Amino acid sequence: MNINITNFRDLGGIKNKEGKRVKEKKLLRSGHLVKLDPKTQATLVEEFNLTRIIDFRRDFEINESPDTPIEDVEYVNLDLLGKMNAKNSSLADFAKLKSIEAVDNHMLGVYEDLILNPGAQEGFTEFMAYILANKEGATIFHCFAGKDRTGYASALLLLLLDVEKEEIYKDFLITNTERKQANDALVQQFREQGFNEEQLKSLATALYVKEEYLSHAFDLIEKNFGSAEIYAAKCLNFDQQKLMQLRSTYLTD
Repeated sequence: MNINITNFRDLGGIKNKEGKRVKEKKLLRSGHLVKLDPKTQATLVEEFNLTRIIDFRRDFEINESPDTPIEDVEYVNLDLLGKMNAKNSSLADFAKLKSIEAVDNHMLGVYEDLILNPGAQEGFTEFMAYILANKEGATIFHCFAGKDRTGYASALLLLLLDVEKEEIYKDFLITNTERKQANDALVQQFREQGFNEEQLKSLATALYVKEEYLSHAFDLIEKNFGSAEIYAAKCLNFDQQKLMQLRSTYLTD
């Protein structure tokens, strides 16, 4: 497959609790779409019928590494962290946290905000509306690394498609193998800039995902709302009718 995108995958083929599968070439997740070669662009359009890109990044991230425009594909910037009024966090900021425990605590806070912050709820309301509206083509959604904002968005979709949590964790953790080469290169860049080994360990932790991050998100949904369906209805303007439409559009026998 001629796809040269870090941390790219199709959610298609994942089974839900009833044995139905997520339709292939409909829901795509990835890291940023920077410097896409012509073959990758052609594959996305011709093989995946890509019609919409949803970019979760902040303005400074986009300015540093803008997505490659793809002809006849709609581009949407949906700045989740901006809607949350989160402060800008660079990779250097993570290195300065100086301990793995500090990074973990920060990331648990991020996942908590992705669920409970009103701005995040507004952002995911828009996200789900875009997903529901794209009935014919494929949508690719991404952030910088495709791990946290994208990872939670993917988990949310799979939860609402009634996929077992075990399968959602599998998709979530694929990021750690898909990102290894890119992460190693980033750590080396910071080593060459003079960061010490303690700082590099903190940075390396921030570049990967952990099952406990997503578990924290799931626990928050259950504790505060009882189920993903109730959370979606109360916080994301995604009622039972929309839920049935989502499953009809994106699941197949």
